[in-house]
Amino acid sequence: MVLTLFAILIAALAVLGAVACFVPRLAVTVGSAGICCAAVVLSVAALTGAGAATLQLPTGPWGAGLHLALDPLAASFLLLLFLVMPCADTAPLPLAAMGITALAGDGFTLAVGLLLLGGTTCLRFTASAVVCLIVAFALTGPLGDFAAIRAAPPEGWRATVVVLLVLAGAGALCRINTAIAVYLVLRVLFDLCGEGQPLWWGVPLLLAGGAIAAIGSLRAALADTLHTALSVSSLHLFGMAAMALGAALFARAADLPSAASQALDAAWLALVCHMLCRTLLVRCAGAVESGAGTRRLDRLGGLIHRMPVTAATCLVGLFAVAVLPPGLGFAAFWLVFQSLLAAARIGGLGLQLLIVSVTVLAALSVGLAGLAAVRLFGEVFLGRPRTPRTAVAEEPSRPVGFVLGGLAALIALLGLLPALALLPAAGWTHETDAISFVILRTGAETPGYSPIAVAGLLAVAVIAAWRGLRRTAEQRREPAWSGGFAAQPAWLPFGDPATQYGPASFVEPLQRVAAMLPPLAASRRGLIRCRDAVLRTATTLVVR
Repeated sequence: MVLTLFAILIAALAVLGAVACFVPRLAVTVGSAGICCAAVVLSVAALTGAGAATLQLPTGPWGAGLHLALDPLAASFLLLLFLVMPCADTAPLPLAAMGITALAGDGFTLAVGLLLLGGTTCLRFTASAVVCLIVAFALTGPLGDFAAIRAAPPEGWRATVVVLLVLAGAGALCRINTAIAVYLVLRVLFDLCGEGQPLWWGVPLLLAGGAIAAIGSLRAALADTLHTALSVSSLHLFGMAAMALGAALFARAADLPSAASQALDAAWLALVCHMLCRTLLVRCAGAVESGAGTRRLDRLGGLIHRMPVTAATCLVGLFAVAVLPPGLGFAAFWLVFQSLLAAARIGGLGLQLLIVSVTVLAALSVGLAGLAAVRLFGEVFLGRPRTPRTAVAEEPSRPVGFVLGGLAALIALLGLLPALALLPAAGWTHETDAISFVILRTGAETPGYSPIAVAGLLAVAVIAAWRGLRRTAEQRREPAWSGGFAAQPAWLPFGDPATQYGPASFVEPLQRVAAMLPPLAASRRGLIRCRDAVLRTATTLVVR
C-alpha cells in the first residue's frame, strides 16, 4: 500500500513537472511542496513498518515493466531527499526522478531515473553513469534484477568489474546529486554484492574521500564569489562520508559487523549534515545576492545590520560546516574518526599507513573549512559596507526566510541530538545496538560524545568570559572586523575598503602553497583522462 502511494506521488510530480510551463509558478511550488510533504509522511510510515515491498508497473522494455522496491535503505533516502531537496527549490521533474532512482528494483528502472534526473543540462554526466551501470548490470543478469542479483551476487573478475564501473558511475553522479551517488554505492556494494567482499574494495572510496575533503575545503577557502564558496564549503563532509563507506567495506571484509555498523552510521550522519548545510548555505547565497545585488566577496560587507535573519541562519550553517562542537558536523567527524581508528586495526602496515594518510587529509580539510567559514562570515556580514548597494541591502521574502529559519533550526537541533539523524538509517546500519539519544557511543563501555554537555560547558565559559571582559575591558569601541581602525571620515561614508580585511587577507599563504604544487593539477588531468578512457571502453562494449 505504501509503495503504491509512493508511485502515485511520483507520477503526480512528473505530471506537475510536465505542465509547469503552462501554470503559474506559485501553483507549481505549492503543489510540489504538498506532494513532498506527503512523501515525507509515507517515508516515515515505511521506516516504522516492517518488511519490504515490490511493485511492477505496466510499462518498460519489451513489456517487462518497471520494478519498484521499497526497503529501509530506500525509505531513509526518500525521507532525506524529499525533506531537503524541496528547500533547495528543486523542480518537480528532478524530484520525481530521485524518487524513481531510490525505488528502482532493477537496473533498467535505475537507468530511467538517472536519465530523468540529469535532464538536458547534465546529460553528459548522467549518460556516463548510465553507460557504466548498464555494463555493470549486464554482467550480473538479465535487466539487472536486484532480487536475482542478491540471490546470486557476482564473483571473481565480474565482481571486480562491477565495483569499478559502479564507482565510476557514482563519481559522475557527484556532479548532479551527492546523495544519489552515495545511494548507488550503498545499493550495489553493500546490498547487491553480498557479504563476502575483498579488502581492497574500500581503498578507492577511502582515497576518493580524502581527496574530496581536502580539495573541497581548499576551494572554499580560495573562492572569490559567495555562491562558489558556500556551495563547496560542505564538500569535505561528503568526502568524510566516502571515507566512512571505505572503512565500512574494510570491516565487512574482516567480518566485523559492529565496526561496519558504526562506519555506516558515520557515513549517513556526514551525508545528512552535508545535504542540510549545503542547501541552507546555497539559499543564503541566493538571498545575499538578491538583497545586496552582487556575489563578489570584495564588494560585500556589513550585511549583519541589514540582513540579520540571513546572517544568523548562515552562521548556523557555517558553524556546522566548520566542524565545531557541538555542531552536527563535529558529531559526524567524530564518528568518522572513530571508524577510521577501528579500520586501522584490521589490516597490516600498508593499510594502516593508508588510513593514517587519509586521516591527515581529513584533519587538514577540517582546518581549511574553519578558515573558510571565518573568512566568509567576516567578509560578508561583519565590518562596514564596501559599496552603496550593500549598505541598503534587504532581507529576502518571508517564505524564503521561513525556509532558512527551518533549515537552521533543524541543523541546530540535530547538532544537539545527532541520534535523531541516525534513526532513519537504523534499519540498514544497526544490528543489535540501541541508539542513545543523548550520547553517541562506539561501544557499550566507551565514554562517547555528549553534545548537550559540551554545549552547556561552552555556554558557561562564554558567559564567564563575557562578564570578565565587561568588568576589565577599556571603554573603547571600534567597528567590528575593521582591524582596529578608527571611524571612517566624512568623505568616505562607507569607509576605506583597504582598511578592512578582504578576500585575499586570509588566503595569500594558501595561494602561495597552491602555486608550488603543480603536480596536483597534472594528477587531476590524468584522472580525468583515465575516466574518459574507461567510459569510451564501456560504450564500445555496449555498442558491440
